[in-house]
Amino acid sequence: MALKSRFNLSAFLLFFLVGLGSLNAQKFTKESEAFIKPFSGTESLVLAKHIKGLSDDIRIVGLGEVSHFTKECYELKEEIILQLIEKGYDGLVMEVDFGQALLWNKFVTKGEGDLDKLVSSSGWFTYRTEEFKSLLAALREHNKTAKKPFQVFGMEMTAMNHNLKWMAEYITAHLPVELDLVNELRKDRTLVAFQYHDQNEVLGYWQLFYQMRTVLAAKEEELLSKGGETAYQIALQIAEITRQYATFISHDDFGLKVEFRDQFSTRNVLWSMNRLGKESRIALWAHNGHVVKKSVIFNYDILGYYLNEVFGKNYYAIGFTFNQGEFGAFSSSGFKKWQIKPLRSPSWTKDFSSYRSPYLLFDVRSNLGSKKLKKSSPLFQDIPIRRDIAESYREDKAPSMDINLAQSYYCLIYFEKSNYPTRLPWLR
Repeated sequence: MALKSRFNLSAFLLFFLVGLGSLNAQKFTKESEAFIKPFSGTESLVLAKHIKGLSDDIRIVGLGEVSHFTKECYELKEEIILQLIEKGYDGLVMEVDFGQALLWNKFVTKGEGDLDKLVSSSGWFTYRTEEFKSLLAALREHNKTAKKPFQVFGMEMTAMNHNLKWMAEYITAHLPVELDLVNELRKDRTLVAFQYHDQNEVLGYWQLFYQMRTVLAAKEEELLSKGGETAYQIALQIAEITRQYATFISHDDFGLKVEFRDQFSTRNVLWSMNRLGKESRIALWAHNGHVVKKSVIFNYDILGYYLNEVFGKNYYAIGFTFNQGEFGAFSSSGFKKWQIKPLRSPSWTKDFSSYRSPYLLFDVRSNLGSKKLKKSSPLFQDIPIRRDIAESYREDKAPSMDINLAQSYYCLIYFEKSNYPTRLPWLR
């Protein structure tokens, strides 16, 4: 009896090890190899050819980022945006507060402002880098000779300082008698949505929204004649941003707050496109978790889901992922440079790494349209991939997450090793 038990245990172990070896040997990319293109750098012909070949019917190209603070994401996105400009795209909408982007837009369209200060004083750590500064400089150079300027917009409603300052200056310049509104706009208040607001501050934002809306409606003709159509539409949008902010801070449930955030971001993206023109086409800059067609890391519908519902195949989501290296994110003790090791377990990441190329472009949409693709393909299954990293990071989190690529992106860009960007000191 003891001998039989030992035999059964040995057989089980042999079966387990053979099965484990088979799992490790599995290649998730086997059916997709014709659609995976290695390339050597951000200015590669592979990348340029792919972007140039995108259908002219695509209205929005969503550009994700696996980490908010990874050098390669900045460089790849700059190259893609410049290629989209060559295709006639009209603007860039970013995961940044609306008022902050107004300052960047003044620089890229008119050359107003000091570029170093505009980047270093950004309230978002995401954009305080030499790499992002390089993009704004490139957009400015393009606009110097462009017939129609390429513009920059912000879709966020989670920070109010630039918005309220713009509105105060606008009202002061064109309606100097509206001192009550100007004083309200300049009042000290909590200006970042992720901070604590007491009930008086919440009520104060709602009152400020109603005050702005009342004045803008009553003085519409005067404001249009003095400040012009564009400035008036911006003023209306800032009033709307204030309403969105008041809604966000009115709720205690964090899940509800962040769901509101993506719904409002969708509305603000559409507003930006309307300002650019009826048939405008844009690039969209945000985290992977926002541009993905169906949420991977959140338990609610996200920006990319709504855009995919509105535009269908005319929304083109590009995700970014990597295997190992450096990135910047907050820890429990503040912002720091992190380093992570290669992902060794069976995953898309491990398969991509086996190509031994610094970069890969995975044309998921073309792969999905392939007649040879089977419904049992890993594209339609939840398969591990390197976990996305947002503004914070914890070492105790699992290094991978499951992703259904068919429901996530139309294109995935992989880089083997990430590097820390060139960080700029913050000018408060």
